[in-house]
Amino acid sequence: MISESFEDLAQSLRIFLESYWKLGQLLEVDRAEAVGNMEGAFKDILNSYHSLYDSMLKEPSIAVDWYATPQLALILAIRNAKHHNVANKIRNIFNYHVFNHERPSDSSAYLLVDFPAPQEEGGDCFDFYISWNDINTLLQLPRKESRLREGTRGLVRNYLHADEFEKAAKEESIEKEKIFINSVPIVLNAGIALSPYIKDVVKTVSTEGKHFNWHFENVCPALTDKHEIQKVMVTLPD
Repeated sequence: MISESFEDLAQSLRIFLESYWKLGQLLEVDRAEAVGNMEGAFKDILNSYHSLYDSMLKEPSIAVDWYATPQLALILAIRNAKHHNVANKIRNIFNYHVFNHERPSDSSAYLLVDFPAPQEEGGDCFDFYISWNDINTLLQLPRKESRLREGTRGLVRNYLHADEFEKAAKEESIEKEKIFINSVPIVLNAGIALSPYIKDVVKTVSTEGKHFNWHFENVCPALTDKHEIQKVMVTLPD
């Protein structure tokens, strides 16, 4: 089951990237479809991680506490919010902008937070920004609603060094509701954190499976204690 869940994750990551490649051009033609493709692929990634979580619970020999590991706890938190319809289901920046403006073409300022690759890696991720305020709201909900373990809020905030980008937003006079963080390094960091526990038990059967199994084992995680922050004006096609 772990191998099958990992294969689902690898394929959803491929679809996520392919949706991003089409995003720019498709936004001008059919904004709803372009954003829907990205959001659908993102949800599939989260559900694949949750499937891995379930599969690993059935293997007592694999000892990893997801809710004590910030990279994994954050993934489960976002998935739970979407699955159980809480904290606005953790909106992406496109949908937030559309539903909070009279017209999509209205312009508004946002603070975008990215997490860079280590300097020696020299690489970067593509971008799919999700609402930090929604995540923070989820982390503050009672456990019955959030379905998160006590202490997860501090664990996640410390992992992302959230105080620092919240301070940057205040300095730029941007409301907390308009802070958005890049989900892609968060998704990849979770796979890297998981790799030591599953790399020897996963049987990969596809090119994507082999690639991401190698990637998670060999690539350094994005630096969540360092932020690439930019204030941007967003406008979308009507």
